Parts: sequence; C-alpha cells; structure tokens
Amino acid sequence: MNHDVFKKVQAIIVEQFEKNPEEITLEKLLVEDLELDSLDMFDLVCALEKEYDFHFQLDKDSSIETVGDIVGKLENHLSK
Repeated sequence: MNHDVFKKVQAIIVEQFEKNPEEITLEKLLVEDLELDSLDMFDLVCALEKEYDFHFQLDKDSSIETVGDIVGKLENHLSK
C-alpha cells in the first residue's frame, strides 16, 4: 500500500466531511461507518478525480465500499 495515497484520501475525507483523522482507516465502510450519503460520495469522487487526474467509472466502480477500495483503485491508476 502506498502510504501517501492513503494519507491524501484521509486528508480529503477529514477536510470535506469534518471527520476525525483517527477514525479513517482502510477498513472503514464509507456509508455505514463514515456515514457518507450519495451526495457525499459524489463530492468525494470529484475531489479525488481532481487530485489524481483519474476518472472513477461509477457503474463499474460500484464495488467501492471502503476507504481501502478507493486507495486500491488510485494505486492501480498511479502504477500504470
């Protein structure tokens, strides 16, 4: 795992949704644990797309359930 990618994702979640950084771990569920609704998820995806010049394909990326899922997708993008 790229620690820098995780830290950036964590920082965006903390900044945008006023969450405690210690609360953000790879295992946390975005909806159930962090209480992000569909609009929050859209905002998060937009922020990450802007930060990483990456486009999440929401129909194909519906498997994004945890912070770790996001980090994994971004790491795959960055390794190409």
